[in-house]
Amino acid sequence: MLLLLGCGDKSAPAPVDSGTAPEATSCPTTFSYRTDGDPDEVRLAGSFNDWSPEATPMTEAVAGMWAVTVALDPGRYTYKFVEFTEWSHGGAELWACDANNPLIHCEEGTAADLDWSQDCSAGGSSCNSLIVVEACGPPRIELVEVQTTAATGTVDIRFQAWAAVDDEEIIQTSARVGHRSLEPTTLDGMFHVELAGLSAGPHSIELWALDSALQETTLTVPIDLDEWSWDRAVLYHAMIDRVANGAAGNDSLEGTTHPITDYAGGDLKGLEAALPYLDDLGVNTLWLSNPQAGPTGAWPGDCGATYAGYHGFWPADWDRIDPHLGHEDALRSLIDAAHDRGMRVIIDWVGNHVHQDHPVLDEWPAEAIHEEAICSEVGPDGRLNWDRIPESCWFAPYLPDLDQTDPAVLQQSIDKALAWARDYGLDGLRVDAAKHMPHSVSWNLQSQVQTQLEHRGTDFDFYLVGETFDGADAINAFIGPDQLDGQFDFPLYWQLRDAFIYDSASLRDVVQTATASAERYPGGRMSTFLGNLDVGRFSTTAAEWTDDVCPEGALRQASFPTESEPYDRLLMAWTFLFSQPGIPLIYYGDELGLPGYGDPDNRQPLWWAADVKNSDVETVAAALPEGPARVLRGVSALARARREHPALATGQTTEWWAAPEDHPTLYAYARTQGEDTALVILSRWSDETTITNSLSFAGLPGGVTYVDALSGESFDADGDSLTLTMPPMSARLLLPSAE
Repeated sequence: MLLLLGCGDKSAPAPVDSGTAPEATSCPTTFSYRTDGDPDEVRLAGSFNDWSPEATPMTEAVAGMWAVTVALDPGRYTYKFVEFTEWSHGGAELWACDANNPLIHCEEGTAADLDWSQDCSAGGSSCNSLIVVEACGPPRIELVEVQTTAATGTVDIRFQAWAAVDDEEIIQTSARVGHRSLEPTTLDGMFHVELAGLSAGPHSIELWALDSALQETTLTVPIDLDEWSWDRAVLYHAMIDRVANGAAGNDSLEGTTHPITDYAGGDLKGLEAALPYLDDLGVNTLWLSNPQAGPTGAWPGDCGATYAGYHGFWPADWDRIDPHLGHEDALRSLIDAAHDRGMRVIIDWVGNHVHQDHPVLDEWPAEAIHEEAICSEVGPDGRLNWDRIPESCWFAPYLPDLDQTDPAVLQQSIDKALAWARDYGLDGLRVDAAKHMPHSVSWNLQSQVQTQLEHRGTDFDFYLVGETFDGADAINAFIGPDQLDGQFDFPLYWQLRDAFIYDSASLRDVVQTATASAERYPGGRMSTFLGNLDVGRFSTTAAEWTDDVCPEGALRQASFPTESEPYDRLLMAWTFLFSQPGIPLIYYGDELGLPGYGDPDNRQPLWWAADVKNSDVETVAAALPEGPARVLRGVSALARARREHPALATGQTTEWWAAPEDHPTLYAYARTQGEDTALVILSRWSDETTITNSLSFAGLPGGVTYVDALSGESFDADGDSLTLTMPPMSARLLLPSAE
């Protein structure tokens, strides 16, 4: 356990004309260690004393509690405690991390350890503890109590603020939410502020304090004033450059060899104009591509083409918005507008690497970057570097891989991620390339979220979802209460392609895999998907059985399928996804079957097919061909049903119908949660078929009318029996009628 005596909490201060800032001073830092053992001595070893187990002895203040205070300059330090027990012939040393410190630092190689854990018992296997010593001086704010009343939109906050230096005092405090600013009252030595009339949904309140030395501190307090649950989320991945063009003035090209590899003109303003359409579609969570500035120019990539950084995965500046996409005010406006609709917003966080033009590389020593080894190349043992050295390989020769075994690199990149979350009022981060970074990254990111954002009493739940393009074991290794909240379920994705595109997996198996998600990823809040920015579009693969984007060495572009079957299969897969556990992800355009081979053709601009600015689902569907329009209307109906029927997201699954093993092309299951029920039927049969079955055994009500959410057709139950027809290659989502 550590305590920074007299130090302030310095986070995202608002600008104040304070003249010359005072000089940074060292903080006395107290380290405390509790042990149930009976060592003769306990010592402190770390980077500040060359890891000497003898240099800094600790004192036993009370039985089992040891402490020492040292003077440390501002900076980042790693350390452990050392229990020493003297023997007649020498002695024994047991090293232990600090169980009460939420920050850790791992040496090279933990990413590949699928059984990694942080064990802070004496002699346990663990990474080091990490302390970040700030300069003394700024005041400190600490929340005492937060009470919210969603029904009246009221938030009651009590907090303390004090100066870090004895002869200074707090001279001003304020609370800010949106464009409102209030001056807190004082009561019982605490500051008190009450905000009323806030709308349902997410809000971010900023507490601010100024001391007599004109030093200041802010504390961000996100608040949820609705019954939000990530289990009921519908996630839409909006690649900002590809959804809608709202401001032609920032359209510019970087001179790549192919139009699909350059910026296309989409921007933040266009995405804000698409919010009415997304809201009508049933989306309640936006996942934005990384809006940080990318590099200028064209860079070599696959298929002999050159590429620009339109996708956001080549960050060239952590502090600027990409000018192709807009500016800071445009991002704030988009997030505020989404929040006004009750939507949540997450963005990509790229922490594994930067572009070679990133200015931070000039600040760090050469050792802050791993030695170049391209991930897609084969290592000396015959394995791809992707899997052989995931933590240190480079995605491309111009994307230096950050060495997060350097404490400064580790914490500075995470500090930037949290600054974006605080400054823009984000609700989550999508962690890119999770398996390519040590466990200390996901651990410290979660720790900082819990410390800086998820304050007790606010009901705020910040979502950390990772991307690990691998199997279930590797995905699960980074999930837990001290790491990521969840990840994208890639194994399920590959199985559902087999089930709904290639007919090589049974419908029963894919449903059972989805239903067993909690067993595969215990504690994980997973996201399920039919496509993403790294794989070919579902509609094209279903039509052509390939996503090869350059079969003859040159990029090619897919067109909308003209036959109906790819759309039949896509709508069937969407019905499956929206009636299973997890957070269904709509990769932009997949809601209407946008075509595309693999990267980069799977990133065609949405407006090539549909203008979604200031529109709604029906208006967009009316302008589409029959197949895409049918899928779009179906996805909207499925999202609406999922919003209104919790059984679809969090209920229990009971098999209702299974076709014979020699012809496993029809499968049906009930989803039930209390009185809420639904019946899902999936058919890959090429002919119309009629089935009859009882209801009560699956928890479904009898003697009622069932309405298909997709087609609007009705089927009357005859007592405990239901008979229905299934068209060829189709899906139904039957809901008991309330009438």
